[in-house]
Amino acid sequence: MVELYFPGAVQIVDWYHAESYLEPIAKEAFAQDAQAGEDWLQRVRTELWEGQVEKVITACAHWIDHPRAGEFAKRAVTYYTNNQQRMDYAHFRQEGYMIGSGTVESGCKQIVTQRLKRSGARWKESGALETAKARAAWLSGQWDELSALWNQLPLAA
Repeated sequence: MVELYFPGAVQIVDWYHAESYLEPIAKEAFAQDAQAGEDWLQRVRTELWEGQVEKVITACAHWIDHPRAGEFAKRAVTYYTNNQQRMDYAHFRQEGYMIGSGTVESGCKQIVTQRLKRSGARWKESGALETAKARAAWLSGQWDELSALWNQLPLAA
C-alpha cells in the first residue's frame, strides 16, 4: 500500500524490531560462552546500527548450520535480505529520520485506535478512511486549513 499510495515515501524498518533477530542467535550459538555471545551481539548490533546490513547477513549466515541457532539464523538472514534497503540506519539518522516506530505507533493509536476501534464500532473501508483523515486533520490543528481541500487529500491508509 505504501508504494501504491505514497511512492516517494522513505521506508524504514523499526530499529528495535530489526535488532531483535540477533539476540536469539547469540543466545543459542554461544550457549557455552555467554561473554563471546555478548561480544558477537555487540559487534553485529553495531554493524546494523551503521547500516552495514551485508555484514549482518554474513554474520548471521555463519550460524545457519548450527543445531540450535540455525533456525534463528535462517529467519534473520531472510528478514535482513528482504528489508536491506530499508535498514540504512546511519544514512537515515544523518538525514534526521527517526529509526524507531514509536512515534508512528503513537500516531496510529491516537488516530485509529481511539476512534475507529471503539467497542461495537463497525466500519466500511470508505468511512474508516474518511474518519481517519478527519481525525488526523483535527489532532494536527489543521482542520480549518484542510477541510477546504478535503477531496484532494490522499487516503489515510
